[in-house]
Amino acid sequence: MMDKHLIAVALGQEPADLIIRGGKLINVHTAEIYETDVAVAGERIAAVGSLPEGCCGPNTKIIDAAGKYLAPGFIDAHIHIESSMLTYTEFAKMVVKHGTTAVASDLMEVTIVSGVEGMKEVLAESAGTPVKLYYPVPAFMEENGLQTTGSTLHASMMDELIQLPQAVGLAEVLVPPILGGSPASAHMLELAEKYHKTAEGHAPATYDANLNAYASTGINSDHESTNKEEALQKLRAGLHVLMREGSASTDLRACLKVLTENHVDARHCCMVSDDIDALHIKDCGHLDHKVRIAVEEGVDPVTAIQMVTLNPAESFRIDNECGSIVPGKYADIVLLSSLEQCKVEQVVSKGELIVDNGALTRELKAPAYSDKLLGTVHMKHVTGDDLVLKVDPKASKATVHVIGASPVSLLTDDLTVTLPVVDGVVQPDVENDVLRIACVERYGKNGSIGRAFIKNFGLKSGAIAISVGHDHHNVSVVGSNPDDMALAVNRIQELQGGLVFVDGGKVIEEIALPICGLLADEEGEVIAEKLRAVIAAMAQRGCTVPSPNVTLSFITLIFIPALAISDQGLFDVSKFQIIDPVISVE
Repeated sequence: MMDKHLIAVALGQEPADLIIRGGKLINVHTAEIYETDVAVAGERIAAVGSLPEGCCGPNTKIIDAAGKYLAPGFIDAHIHIESSMLTYTEFAKMVVKHGTTAVASDLMEVTIVSGVEGMKEVLAESAGTPVKLYYPVPAFMEENGLQTTGSTLHASMMDELIQLPQAVGLAEVLVPPILGGSPASAHMLELAEKYHKTAEGHAPATYDANLNAYASTGINSDHESTNKEEALQKLRAGLHVLMREGSASTDLRACLKVLTENHVDARHCCMVSDDIDALHIKDCGHLDHKVRIAVEEGVDPVTAIQMVTLNPAESFRIDNECGSIVPGKYADIVLLSSLEQCKVEQVVSKGELIVDNGALTRELKAPAYSDKLLGTVHMKHVTGDDLVLKVDPKASKATVHVIGASPVSLLTDDLTVTLPVVDGVVQPDVENDVLRIACVERYGKNGSIGRAFIKNFGLKSGAIAISVGHDHHNVSVVGSNPDDMALAVNRIQELQGGLVFVDGGKVIEEIALPICGLLADEEGEVIAEKLRAVIAAMAQRGCTVPSPNVTLSFITLIFIPALAISDQGLFDVSKFQIIDPVISVE
């Protein structure tokens, strides 16, 4: 669209609103770095280079960028902002300080709990922040008896959602329905093609024939690669590979080897978060942290910047709006004092200096939320007896499936363990790190409870419960003592959502998540410190998982191999069905 004011400023016929002088521009189109000026008119860039004299007027704001690098605003091409446990406003306040000016988030977690109306409320909230929200429509369909959700997305809704002005395509298009010939998946892919939108994938551990079949449908990208070989196959299949570094899924270093060892072209490679919590943001940063990791691993700094700017913008076909510092794009500019360390000093978002010397230049307040997003937890009081796995009272031991959790990956193992049985109740084996896990339905629909065992949490005493559990967000709890587990679950009902750690019949640490049972109503830094306290209390009791809250929230995801749990029971991803956790009894 032709903007007469931009043209006039570029020609020096009208003054710019903002000029950034003497910065070292990182040109992500040409991979050059050179000194230049940038003129901004309103929300967009008018000119880059040697500016006409008329560009600078008496009211033009000047930023002296001498000695600083000018990078485009960073873009996270795949992140679930709900995993931060923050409102969108608080999330934006934290990440913009690290140079992030845009994210692609499907808001699926809010939608699962509160439906399309709840999602639209958060979408509207995002417009008042300096971090633009691009919306890939979640390809999550109606209930299938495998898990209970608060709301559902039916195929008929996709036609409306994909036409929203913020919609950029489909999100999380799953492998099993595609390979199974799902009519609903076919309909969604047809919509993406019809409206010229992308189809973002979800293909963990997908190789060879399955990958060929999956890619043939027009899938655009994938964020589930965990190693160099997987990333390479997906790049060769034409997918954009979104290399993930989250709180619980640290796949980035392994995937970067496809650049440093195979030396492939990085233009279809991005760096994304998927799921990071507030403590991760406070301690590590956001996309700036991933740039630092890439440089440490031997990636050229300019290439690393491309992987969080132009590459994600092109992946989502929003490069007409952002991703580089060129005329006509949004004036999203990050001023760095160090390129290799990606040290953010100032951030301009849509032409506004929003971060100066690492601090926000103005206050950002979250809106008041409607009842659609509040009061979503409706569990009955549970007892310890409700959460244990029972077998024949005559049995002395039981051989069971055990979920093998990972401290660094979302993938799980299907382990087989023999456990003692006392009065018909299968017992945990704390000494060998085999704990109880249960998932309690929290929407007041059926009161169902899934029960199983889990290994690799390391917890010697106590119980952790959380109302964040992909992709259904029922309440999950891990522990050895069923009474502690029940106390943690019941406390979440009282808080209307939360993260609770209990030991010895007492609540040790907790975080209230009253918004959808997913988000806190406090400032990001406050939640970060509360989460630090939860993790420290668990570590004191033997927990070896760096981000137990995020790890537990993904044990419930029935689309990531090998085992998961929902309120309906233990789920075998390869068989794609609920299975009996008990293999045999003696």
